Amino acid sequence: MTKNDLYVVILAGGSGTRFWPSSRSALPKQFLSLVGNKTMLQETLSRMQSKVSGDQIYIVSNKRFAKIIEKQTKSYKVPKANILLEPSGKNTAPAIAWAASAIYHRNPDAVMVVLPSDHLIQNQKSYAATLDEAVCLANEGYLVTLGIVPTRPETGYGYIKGKKTRGQGKDLYEVEQFVEKPNLAKAVEYLKTKKYYWNSGMFIWKAEVVLNEFRQYLPEIHNAFFKSHSQKAVEKFWDGLTGISIDYGIMEKAKRVAVVPADIGWSDVGSWEALWEVSSKDPQGNVLRGDVVTHASKDNLVFAEKRMVAVVGLQDVVVVETPDVLLVCHRKQSQEVKAIVDHLKEKKRREI
Repeated sequence: MTKNDLYVVILAGGSGTRFWPSSRSALPKQFLSLVGNKTMLQETLSRMQSKVSGDQIYIVSNKRFAKIIEKQTKSYKVPKANILLEPSGKNTAPAIAWAASAIYHRNPDAVMVVLPSDHLIQNQKSYAATLDEAVCLANEGYLVTLGIVPTRPETGYGYIKGKKTRGQGKDLYEVEQFVEKPNLAKAVEYLKTKKYYWNSGMFIWKAEVVLNEFRQYLPEIHNAFFKSHSQKAVEKFWDGLTGISIDYGIMEKAKRVAVVPADIGWSDVGSWEALWEVSSKDPQGNVLRGDVVTHASKDNLVFAEKRMVAVVGLQDVVVVETPDVLLVCHRKQSQEVKAIVDHLKEKKRREI
């Protein structure tokens, strides 16, 4: 395989409800600058610049984000034709099938690296080496996923159980089982065995191989995209497709699946609490952005967009100020912001 056979597919259609009120339906998490100066999408693009040119990057997202994506990808030279715009959300399987078909018809020898657009990876050197290992396995015909080496008994992620076998000159970890989010007792057990990894949602495979899996397990989706993958054609048949994740639709059924253990400083940055954990802090443990003044306060996350925000005598609190909404919650309960978003949807409030 040459460098010209490698392609990157970035899935950028998520809603990011747990980062409300900064993340809204019109500007979700992946288009925000949460860690550093670049947006999460731009950080993902930057990580892949040494691997591929902009012409070999595809982005799959919702059509309502077209202008945002064009603006944020301009400096990375991603062609407009490589931005695949879904008429509506259908989960990951249709999105990946669309990209795979477009790439395969362009290059039948292509290897695809499929990435979420909104994850944080802090160890770039290890990440690059891990991807190289995954690409080698993909060229052997495996569907490969990156399994994050767990650092704690986490109940918020799905897990992958790997079975060590002997590959060509080195250990190979074949996937024995995909596991749903466990309770705490199970998560503790998984951590002790050292056989389980967090499911990162990052995949590497040959376009031809994954399309063959679609043909076997999701023939309706395979046939639709294999016949035509132009934007105009897809818009005609999109509504008739079944919405399903790549995990349920393909990965849990396929026979030749490998996991590459990844110790890469990974976080899905799935909540305000997770953002606090990975962000730089002041001497009192506070993560502050904008015009913020604190006194006798520690271990808080405070974001101010327009007004000055003053915090006195608080600990483990999230405060997010936007022009139309003020969020205050306990840091440990920040995942529950989604319940507020659900309530606002039900009430048809414009603040979502």
